[in-house]
Amino acid sequence: MNRRPYDDDVRAKLDRKDLLAMQALAPLSSAYLPWSPSAMRPSGVVTVLNEIVIHERRTIVELGAGVSSCYIGRLLRQREGRLWTVEHDERWADVVERLLAREGLSDVVTVVRAPLAPFSPAWPDEDDSWYECGVLREWFADRSIDLLIVDGPPAYQAGRRHSRYPAASFFAPMLADDYTVILDDAHRPGEQDILAQWEEQLDITFDCHLINSRVGIGRSRPAFTV
Repeated sequence: MNRRPYDDDVRAKLDRKDLLAMQALAPLSSAYLPWSPSAMRPSGVVTVLNEIVIHERRTIVELGAGVSSCYIGRLLRQREGRLWTVEHDERWADVVERLLAREGLSDVVTVVRAPLAPFSPAWPDEDDSWYECGVLREWFADRSIDLLIVDGPPAYQAGRRHSRYPAASFFAPMLADDYTVILDDAHRPGEQDILAQWEEQLDITFDCHLINSRVGIGRSRPAFTV
């Protein structure tokens, strides 16, 4: 895995990337969205949208609903494809569903409500809760997912810094032959630990785009050079 130091210089460069990203997102910015500190950064959203366009991703699963869900939905409305965004918080799921409905995106984006429940294997000596597997199997067992975006569950609290770890082992049987996995917050030590484990589990290499978008990206096939 390609890691870079996350220092003040990197933060300043990332802030500039976010400003450029907001300009790139302008054509899809049809209405105000509540961009919270926990949301994916604008540069991260652009990275996701680029992946969808360049690599023709059409069956997309996102863990952690929010601003990114709306931008992905806006893009997919112009293209073939569907997004299922998984959310454990009922109140936030209600907010995201209302935002999507107001923009006429309910037929493009589905909010999957999945409460947190015990999961094994979890990261040693940490909270073992992850999305309820029975709910996820009902939605995704028969799908061939070509883009998996992991931005949940929350992983900022002590004892939950590796809470996103189960995603690779759970979804591995549902991934298409040609797929991409994107993990947000890849600058954090917990996420870097996870990416190292996912590289072994999925037999792919992740690049950490800390200056460009603060995400880690792994693909089953080489990326296009553009």
